Amino acid sequence: MSLLSNNKTPSYSIAQQQCLAIPNRGSQASKWMAWHQSLKACFGRSGANALWMEAWDKYGRGTSNSTSTQLLTYMRSQGVDISQGAGESLSMFGSDVASFFGGYINFSKYVGMALAGGIAIGFLMLLYNIIMNPAKAKQSLGVITEGAMMATPQGRVASVATKSIGQ
Repeated sequence: MSLLSNNKTPSYSIAQQQCLAIPNRGSQASKWMAWHQSLKACFGRSGANALWMEAWDKYGRGTSNSTSTQLLTYMRSQGVDISQGAGESLSMFGSDVASFFGGYINFSKYVGMALAGGIAIGFLMLLYNIIMNPAKAKQSLGVITEGAMMATPQGRVASVATKSIGQ
């Protein structure tokens, strides 16, 4: 049985013939990916893509073990778009969504670490000022407390009441 669909069978070198060992029907997706990489080494990218697609259509398509998001992504990066059924499309969509949120969560983790580090440094600077210069720290904390009180409606009422009583 010839892998190529034309009637003229090409002549392959011994090394190329070893690369033509097609994965069995139902082989794992990783085996299909490794086979494409082997074909690429023997025949170049365009030759590997043509041979791989023909074998995929005959032996790999439609088997549950053979399809994975990793294989679909790899083949897409090689310039081969595997026509996808509804299940494969849904699987790729799910993979794309997971990648997006995974990247967002990873980014958020680093932003959170930077924010926590900034807060810790600010706290240490405040603690240093309190220890080294207590009078200045007391004055600074008074300004901070007054500013915080003025930020809320209850604090503004209390401030006006305090000033009224003081007059």
